Amino acid sequence: MKRQNNYIDIHSHILPGVDDGPGSMEQTIRMLQMAVNERITTIIATPHYITGQDNPSAEELEELVRRVQQEAYRINENFQILPGSEIYCPDAYYSDAVIEALKSGNALTLAGSRYVLVEFSYNATFKSICLGINNLIYHGYMPILAHVERYCNLHRDTYKIEELVKMGCYIQMNCRSVIGGFPNIDAYYNRKLIKNGMVHFIASDCHSDGHRAPVMQSIVSYLTKKCDNDLLQEIFSENPTKIIKNTYI
Repeated sequence: MKRQNNYIDIHSHILPGVDDGPGSMEQTIRMLQMAVNERITTIIATPHYITGQDNPSAEELEELVRRVQQEAYRINENFQILPGSEIYCPDAYYSDAVIEALKSGNALTLAGSRYVLVEFSYNATFKSICLGINNLIYHGYMPILAHVERYCNLHRDTYKIEELVKMGCYIQMNCRSVIGGFPNIDAYYNRKLIKNGMVHFIASDCHSDGHRAPVMQSIVSYLTKKCDNDLLQEIFSENPTKIIKNTYI
């Protein structure tokens, strides 16, 4: 992949004061500057939405996105911040409460599209994940499974991940998991998933300007030595663009 490319980050905790991301706008601004240095020019803000708990309203999040967008413009006039959420359902089955939250607009899809970033508990059963994904697809959404490398019941089981993809689920992996990092990751196996075409998105999942900072360019440079250029173009550019355009991958 050509190094001068700019990137779209579809999974980030960049909004200040709403979840376990930055605690202040000042920290958010530092993260934005780091993102620009990593050649990230579009960020979808995906704060946690947890069913059964108090969550910021869609209006509150959209106002925060607007404020962060203003700061982003000060750094780079082409820097774009878009709304979204990372949806977590404690019962793992993505019950009607999740669907209602999406349909009512309380839980945000990615950039106003039909793509939905979803998270399960790290020890969710494969059956639970399948049921949750199926329920979202049935209601017309296009689910993206966040940080696939974290789920113990999917780890080192290519067959199960293939089954999810066949169902219509898209797969997202965190940047740092490609070379190892948080949590304790088998980076070699993760790169194998990428090479086999089972990863549709690689995103930062940034939370701060410290240990979990926005990174992208260094990961692309690393993967360029190991993966097909066209595949990386799909993962880092073409597929994220299709989210924003709300078109099929």
